[in-house]
Amino acid sequence: MATNIGQNLQNMATGFLGGASTTSSLSDASRQFRTGGLVYPADTGTMSRTSHYVQFFINEQSHGSAQFSVGAYVSNGTQSERLPGTLERAPTVRTLGSICLYMPSQIQVSQKANYGEAEIGAFVAGSLGAIRALQGKSEADISGFVESFKESAKGTAVAALEGAGATGASAALAISEGKVTNNRTEMKFEGIDRRAFQFSFRLLPRSAQEAQRISDIVTMFRLHSMPEFSTSTTGEALGRTLVSPSTFDIEYTPGEHLHKIGTCVLEAVDVKYGGERPQFFKDNQPVETELTLSFKELEIVTKEKIAQGY
Repeated sequence: MATNIGQNLQNMATGFLGGASTTSSLSDASRQFRTGGLVYPADTGTMSRTSHYVQFFINEQSHGSAQFSVGAYVSNGTQSERLPGTLERAPTVRTLGSICLYMPSQIQVSQKANYGEAEIGAFVAGSLGAIRALQGKSEADISGFVESFKESAKGTAVAALEGAGATGASAALAISEGKVTNNRTEMKFEGIDRRAFQFSFRLLPRSAQEAQRISDIVTMFRLHSMPEFSTSTTGEALGRTLVSPSTFDIEYTPGEHLHKIGTCVLEAVDVKYGGERPQFFKDNQPVETELTLSFKELEIVTKEKIAQGY
């Protein structure tokens, strides 16, 4: 099985990505996944100073053809249907391994509710008052409704003059009466934004092995943030149909006092090599790598989700 997976890695990486160095990098990352995951620093989770960490699980589309991470291996031997929204998404399979990184010095969660200002015309407001009166929900105020109708009719006439080319009719009316109509607006709930999460890691290898592990971690995040070409020949444009990128499940450890994060897509991977100036080891590995990951949740978070710890 390992030989077949290694051969698949060799063929797929050479055919789609090109180059022996890329193949080697993918093979190294895949090997780490098959043995349990990629970890930085190496003692994460084993010592008190590294007991807090963040873990990234990767969910690949089950019908994807590229087997860069774990080949046929899955965490539970079954495909898992993920329904993060109102529509059923393509089935995904969680890879066997994960990526564990130290807990950043700060983690943040923010949520935003969107409101807009809707203009309510005087005639509409008066009409609603009359309707409520007819339904017995308020006392009738016929005079107020009539005044609203008069004001609305006056405004309509002025608008008609403006449309006919009588520029300044509205201003002339306001000047002659010494009054101006104040547009009545009401705050209206319009929806909520999906939560976004950003993680920044400063990766400083202490050995050649750790430098290679950092390279593998960067490769895996970059790899799974991108789509792949579908190799299906039925009902699809060959060479033009893309299979969606992988999704991610993110967990804090320990996390009982922190927010949960739903399944996310990885929107951006930013990598910077070197510190104040380019620096490399004798084997040409960079002495410092800065990795910034930008995620966005597939689901929207409501009161129900917050009550569950999200």
